Amino acid sequence: MKYKYKPLLRELRSSLKSRSREYFLENNLHGVPYFVDSTRPKWERVTWFLLTVLSIVAIIAIIVTFLNKFETNPTITGLDIITEHIDIEFPQTFICFDWSQLNHSHIREDETHVYEQLYSWTLGKDIDLTSFNLIYKSNNNFRRIFELMRPDCDYLIKDCTYRGTNVSCSQLFTKVLTSVGACCRSRKLEFLKVMDASRNLEFKIANSNYPLSLYFTQHSDSNLIPGERPATRMHFPIDIEFIVEITYTTSDIRYLLLRQRKCYYKQEGISLNDCEINCLRDKLFAHCECLPWFLSFADKTECTLSKYSCLNNVNIDMAHCNCWLSCDHTSYSIKGIKKSLKNMTRIMLRNWPTALYRREMRFGYLDLLVSFGGIASLFLGFSLLSSIEFGYYFTLRTYCGAVVQSSRKQYNIVTVHVVEKLPNKVDTNLKYYQYID
Repeated sequence: MKYKYKPLLRELRSSLKSRSREYFLENNLHGVPYFVDSTRPKWERVTWFLLTVLSIVAIIAIIVTFLNKFETNPTITGLDIITEHIDIEFPQTFICFDWSQLNHSHIREDETHVYEQLYSWTLGKDIDLTSFNLIYKSNNNFRRIFELMRPDCDYLIKDCTYRGTNVSCSQLFTKVLTSVGACCRSRKLEFLKVMDASRNLEFKIANSNYPLSLYFTQHSDSNLIPGERPATRMHFPIDIEFIVEITYTTSDIRYLLLRQRKCYYKQEGISLNDCEINCLRDKLFAHCECLPWFLSFADKTECTLSKYSCLNNVNIDMAHCNCWLSCDHTSYSIKGIKKSLKNMTRIMLRNWPTALYRREMRFGYLDLLVSFGGIASLFLGFSLLSSIEFGYYFTLRTYCGAVVQSSRKQYNIVTVHVVEKLPNKVDTNLKYYQYID
């Protein structure tokens, strides 16, 4: 017999109907064969059907619970007490200047009031425009003037020492214009090691340049957040002791989605500070079509004085910016401050950290698969082979059944079932035979 390998659609439907009934009668799922079997009493079929439905509902409810836990909180943070092998990045230090410490030679004396108000302006702070001439209200090149007024770091900061070695201050600090004003920012320094005899950064500042504001960040941060409070205010040379908290993640977290791990890897994005600054800049520019002087760059328009009132009316919620910490990040906090006895400002890490924070998977993809399989097996007897069996019945077996059925019809092949028929008359008379022992 030559088979017809392209069955018609109605033949496939007929085969699917037959295979469906066959599958439900022969599968190993708990309860299903009982309510499908038409030879069983009706009450028994209804009972098994209700029990099977309840089992399916319980499976779905528990799976949704596990899935929600996996989506929202799949990681756990623990402690790692082995810290001798790590190298610690010295914090990026910003030494920022007040208005009185800027170089005022680039502006006229009658302009001082204008630039002083603008230099110290932050979001939410009003500017008194009535005291300004009309020419200043339309001016929008304040950033360029403030860049010229920045003091030179190598003139103000002297006698620099790092890890016990004398270093040129021009190699350690560079002048920048940040969101909190003109600052000297430390360059990326060599990492600290547990065996270092000295873990200090020391420098001397000219006496006439106090007070100063100090900020500490990671080196991945290119700017400070507008309105950020300083770590400390310096009115004289001080000793600052800081402590370090290091968080690292295990490699399996990388396979989670960003919304699940709630942190980014360095190749995936920018730092938390820079992300929030970019978000703030985009929102301000979208609302006012300009930016304050400390956020304006070559591709963005700086606001005139008359537009600063518009900036104060922008409602900004940083929670909607979708900014995350780095998965491997270091945070710095000040442990103690005291007046220096050497007339030198010293920033030091005195105590090596005794523990690290380790983020690892609490509930991974394999755990999710095992949980789903265990729950389905407990309530319904479902397994991986059940999935293969289901696919086999409703694909290959359905197709083969349609091919065989269409070919039999083509050649008029009929299956004859032979049933033994009892004779019409059955001799029921008993016959007795003598038995001799």
